[in-house]
Amino acid sequence: MTVLDIGTSKVCCLIGKTSAAPDWFEGDGDAVHFEVLGFDHTRAEGLKSGMVTHLDSAEQCIRAAVDAAERMAGVVVEDVHVSVTAGRLKSESFSASVALQSGAVREDDVHRLLAGGRQYAARDKRTVLHALPTGYRLDENGGISEPHGMCGERLSVDLHTVTADDVAMRNLILCVERCHLGVAGLVAAPYSSALSVVTPDEAKLGVACIDFGAGTTTLSVIADGHFIHADAIALGGNGITTDIARTLGAPMEHAERLKTLHGSAFATLSDEREIITYPCVTGTAQGNLNQITKAQLACIIRPRVEETLDMMRRRLAESGLAADVAQHLVLTGGGSQLTGLPELASNMFGRPARLGHPRAMTGLPPAAAAPNFSAAIGLFLHWSRGDERLGVRTEQRFLRTGTGYFAKVGEWIMENF
Repeated sequence: MTVLDIGTSKVCCLIGKTSAAPDWFEGDGDAVHFEVLGFDHTRAEGLKSGMVTHLDSAEQCIRAAVDAAERMAGVVVEDVHVSVTAGRLKSESFSASVALQSGAVREDDVHRLLAGGRQYAARDKRTVLHALPTGYRLDENGGISEPHGMCGERLSVDLHTVTADDVAMRNLILCVERCHLGVAGLVAAPYSSALSVVTPDEAKLGVACIDFGAGTTTLSVIADGHFIHADAIALGGNGITTDIARTLGAPMEHAERLKTLHGSAFATLSDEREIITYPCVTGTAQGNLNQITKAQLACIIRPRVEETLDMMRRRLAESGLAADVAQHLVLTGGGSQLTGLPELASNMFGRPARLGHPRAMTGLPPAAAAPNFSAAIGLFLHWSRGDERLGVRTEQRFLRTGTGYFAKVGEWIMENF
């Protein structure tokens, strides 16, 4: 299995193989173990907030990451599972029902029910990324998790769907297909991030996972073991870097370095005595070196961090039920490693917060065990769950963007062999 995390700052490719869990293992959802065979990540170009802005540049980045991972694993990749942050992700919950012609629930009844829910969610030119059942009802009896074989006259389901703009998804798929790769599935990045960092107990009790990326910050809510809400905003770590560069007149790469090595959401007394030097953006060979205290740097960073957290807090509050059940916060993504961020988030949300690291996997390089790779690792875990009877793969023939002769020949080969 191959996964591809296409973000604003990096394109990451992971290749892994599965193995069955040992006989003594009695877990739920971890019955499949993964061993990472190939890994690579490259700096992203031609991408903004996970959306393709320059097709050729984005294609080259994807080719480079996949090619390096292929060489490391010694395999040739045919298709990939892709994480999605672009396309104005929209979360929606609704109910659908269907009459049971035989008086009992059959496989085709559930299939019809979920297909109808996906069709409803796909209105207004939206691509359905997920259509996840959160509970079934037979007639007036609710709380059913698995209705197959049960008797009744009408089957209903509560569905949580996540959709994205169709045009953004078409361009993303086109970019991947230009690398001679098929898209085996599209997964909302908030969901995959949560799968890799949220513990089973947190998922049962209710938790909100915030992924701080370079160009986007995403939100997901898990409660009673179900994914019930997702959201995303076009604010991320790049905004902090830009604030530092503009305020100090420093080159962007040095502003990023200042943020990464010395940045903090809080200023302490010792920070006022710690001096940091940085070059000004003069472009000269020697350049003038300026100085700033660590406390002054924190004063530049904090307003942007507070703006992002406040927007996430308001988005979560507007979600209704999701806000009530999210008792804890888990922060992940590259931006979550900013010193003091969990404490600031806990103060602003009024809930306990912790930094989430992705789940460990055999063969995973130490560099890939950081929070900025949570979405990529979560793609493996999403595949192992197998909790969507109707996946994105069923829609691929409608999403294919090629219209030329070779595209038609390729489609004919895929349909007949």
